[in-house]
Amino acid sequence: MTIAYAEPRARQWIHHGSVPLPERAFQHILAAILRGEYVSGDTLNTKRFARELDMSLNPIREAIIRLRDIGLVEVTPARYTKVADFTTPESRAAIGYAGVLAGAALRRTLSTAEGEVRSDLAEHLALIGRADTAADRHAAAIAFLAAVADLVEHPRQARHLVESTILAQCALQLSEGAPRDATTQAHSTAAGAAARAILKGEPEATETTVRALFEQLA
Repeated sequence: MTIAYAEPRARQWIHHGSVPLPERAFQHILAAILRGEYVSGDTLNTKRFARELDMSLNPIREAIIRLRDIGLVEVTPARYTKVADFTTPESRAAIGYAGVLAGAALRRTLSTAEGEVRSDLAEHLALIGRADTAADRHAAAIAFLAAVADLVEHPRQARHLVESTILAQCALQLSEGAPRDATTQAHSTAAGAAARAILKGEPEATETTVRALFEQLA
């Protein structure tokens, strides 16, 4: 499952090749949310999306169902579809959960990962530790999760990690309250520990330190 990026603050999660209509609709709506065109509580207009994409409402509805199942939107039948509230503790918990999934995936795959792959993962973690702004730290965290998802060979497990990463990105990007722009010692220490475990090829230590890092980010 390949993930391609758009602008840093509005990443699109794109499957290359022939894209089914519901997938195109999913990507379109998700990108609009990540760009900040819709914020928590905003109502989504399915007819508008159908016009923008020049497609019927059926694939739009399928995309909305998927967005609902991930946790990005809330649907009340015959009333409204709105962007979920990402200021809640439950939404912030999605960040830690993505770290749990990433840690478990690395525990299974790290022993067979090539040195270059481990170096790339460690560099993503180093960027988290060195980030001067919350936006840069969040971007590095999402890039790390995306890189881990690319290592997962089981399609359903990879999809679950990708969708958890999308939810984590929304929680990081849309629930920012008070600015947290300074690089904290806690983030730097946690990211450094995870990077060292990956470079040494230590699956159990990697799982533990990656989980700890994302708990810090949450």
